[in-house]
Amino acid sequence: MASPPVKPKLPSPTTSSVPALATYYTAPKRIALAFFAMAAYIAWSFGAWEGILERTSIRPQLRPVMLLVGDSLTEKGTIPKNNGWVTLLQHDYRRSVTVVPRGLSGYNTKWYLKYGVPSIQGEISSGAYMPTLITIWLGANDAALPNGTAMAQHVPVESYKENLVLLVLHFQTMAPDAGILLITPPYVDDKTQQRNARKYKGDMKDMVAHSNTMAGIYARACVETANKLGLPVLDLHTYFNNMTDWDRKNVLEDGLHLNMRGNNFMYEQLLQKIDVAFPNISHKLDRWQIPSYETWIEADPWLSDDDNTTNLET
Repeated sequence: MASPPVKPKLPSPTTSSVPALATYYTAPKRIALAFFAMAAYIAWSFGAWEGILERTSIRPQLRPVMLLVGDSLTEKGTIPKNNGWVTLLQHDYRRSVTVVPRGLSGYNTKWYLKYGVPSIQGEISSGAYMPTLITIWLGANDAALPNGTAMAQHVPVESYKENLVLLVLHFQTMAPDAGILLITPPYVDDKTQQRNARKYKGDMKDMVAHSNTMAGIYARACVETANKLGLPVLDLHTYFNNMTDWDRKNVLEDGLHLNMRGNNFMYEQLLQKIDVAFPNISHKLDRWQIPSYETWIEADPWLSDDDNTTNLET
């Protein structure tokens, strides 16, 4: 027996609208719709945060950034067990300042220009940070004796001065609004240098790497360069050499690098120089980026349900 004819069904609104919607919302239109939805959300979120900030009296503020350029005297300043001057800076201003140490052990001004500056330039240009203050503490290795065990690091004093100028110009281009502080090489303990030289063997025996006299020549060159550029300078060589013999011989760990006591002296001198030469920056050092929790204990405490009800009725 033949089957009865199948009665055709009308297409449902759902099945008919899907192709229509798919046709209407083409890929470009879907992208545009998503874009406008995202823009609306962002606009709303900014408005919402603006209200929150107004109610809490918080205004976002950027932390000052201190970029510390240097050699091992800066790199070793990050060692906690020595109370390194960089570590002290990071500790005392942990709520207010971002400290960016870029000390490269063994580097002179020539190598820092060639191999250190491009890396830092990449960091700054990428937006990783923007320095507020830049310290340049180079010269200890430039002042290595040209006939000593560290002769490969030696840079003639005139070249040293030229390199300092180039370093300053580079950093002024990268961070036009940053303050720049030059720091001289510190003093060298000649007796310790000579004692260390006696430990060498062969052709290097009794050859010293550094001398206080040579460090003084480069320190004066650093001061002259700073004066020529109109920049402040921290003259650590003069500062340490003006100490008594007992004080001076107890600030270095190996005749060149600062020990715990030397780091404390360096840190104190740095802060004093910043206070005098960069008062606007010094003022920011003690200003916390985000207020203490004690502010909110008074201004925004937790309230029990009863307290909330009372406050609402009031």
